[in-house]
Amino acid sequence: MFDTTPILVGAGQYVDRGGPVPDKSLSPADIAAFVADAALKDCNAARSVGDIIDVLAVARLFEHSLKDSVMWPNPFGCSENMPGSVAQRLGIKPGRLIYSEVGGETPQRLVNQMAEAIYRNDIRGALITGAEALATIKNATRAGIEFDWDEEVAEDFEDLWPDKPMSSDYENRHGVNVPIQVYALFEQVRRNELGYSTKEYRESVGKLFTAFSEVAEGNPYAQFPTRRSADEISTVSSDNFLLTEPYTKWMVAQDAVNQGAAIVMTSVGMAQELSIPESNWIYLTAYADADDLTVSERPNLSASQAQGDALSYVVDRSNLQPEKVDLMDLYSCFPIAVTSTCGHLGITPGTRPLTLTGGLPFFGGPGNNYSLHAIAEVVWRLRGKATGDALIVANGGYLSKHSVGAYSKTIKGHWLPSDFRPDRGKNAKVSLTESPNGMGVVESYSAIYQKNKRYGGYIIGRLIETDLRFLAVALPSDAKALNVLFSDNPIGSKVSVTHRDGINRFTAA
Repeated sequence: MFDTTPILVGAGQYVDRGGPVPDKSLSPADIAAFVADAALKDCNAARSVGDIIDVLAVARLFEHSLKDSVMWPNPFGCSENMPGSVAQRLGIKPGRLIYSEVGGETPQRLVNQMAEAIYRNDIRGALITGAEALATIKNATRAGIEFDWDEEVAEDFEDLWPDKPMSSDYENRHGVNVPIQVYALFEQVRRNELGYSTKEYRESVGKLFTAFSEVAEGNPYAQFPTRRSADEISTVSSDNFLLTEPYTKWMVAQDAVNQGAAIVMTSVGMAQELSIPESNWIYLTAYADADDLTVSERPNLSASQAQGDALSYVVDRSNLQPEKVDLMDLYSCFPIAVTSTCGHLGITPGTRPLTLTGGLPFFGGPGNNYSLHAIAEVVWRLRGKATGDALIVANGGYLSKHSVGAYSKTIKGHWLPSDFRPDRGKNAKVSLTESPNGMGVVESYSAIYQKNKRYGGYIIGRLIETDLRFLAVALPSDAKALNVLFSDNPIGSKVSVTHRDGINRFTAA
């Protein structure tokens, strides 16, 4: 009987730390194809693996992460059909070409989806790849070097977008849609719960992330392979400037990278037909995908309930003991992404390694494709073990979209698709008002800097009279509002909030 148990059998990675070179620096399509080719070769098959690739999926470029505008300006153009361009370079003809959704969870979510398709015998093999050349774009623009990366490929492809937006119209009107500012809301609630001052909280982040930088230092595919001390990460300086409280530059994802990663998936039966050695086979033993409420609707602003549900399912289904998992990579775009996951897993940060790559601030944050690098590391590292397991936790949006995968060198019993169903009833929406007037209390806040100087920001608050939650912005010209935002702990402060022309504004009470 043909065995359709899904497995990962090949991986590839790439980094370019050099400056832009005319006619030599690779475009994103070039990099995605390079690592895809490397992953196909890494399968060590006796026959061509490219012949059985029925699905080629490419992670969405960072510059295409907004539907109606450009996320990152690119004067050099790009392929209008990224999966088609990659397939053309590889000389393969998959039945499906996919340009993935937006979000850091998409690499793991694609693995989960492809595993089910392979198990159902809908496809024989899948190739997932992705790349960014943001460092080349940035540095070439500064140096006056030009590239022509425009491409047209006639093949049809699936251009995927999320079913629903990650932020509401109410949130958009108040600026609650820029990741570094939104994650700060979560960070500040956690800081307040711990009873830390801003300085103490930065110091705790420095201790957390210095271990990540140490991993990056030893990773040949890291964009920034430099170990940074806790003080370097947490201390504000001209090089480590403030962005949004409490974040300094080295506390957040660094997206100016030239990186790519790819993996190959197939079934046990097809691997046997292709003579892919069993030593290459890595099993996805459990997985789950979950999406959370929009930020302003969540009852808990310091963690994601949806993520907790997904993690609990995967840990139980795979019989993992989080503190003893051989390999683990937690999404690390911002510190709260790590600490929130640790809280759900019952892990104390600092007691075990939490990254395989070095994390998004130090390994690099290649847009929507970061977690594919972590998955590639799993493929390679488990391959050299007789036994072993791994846990990948990927996150997209604003702790909004979560995909989790447990991997193992071996599998017990028969592989079964996930039956995870999030418990929507556990995460009841908070009641909001879009037109508050009166006195309120600050529940969380985002204090924003420009060029290391106080600029403005916004709060999430509760009306004292009704306890309804509201959003409100501080005008850059309102010194009293800025004094609230940039005090050491605005949470719990009383404010006066008014609604006018669809926008809520607050000032000191």
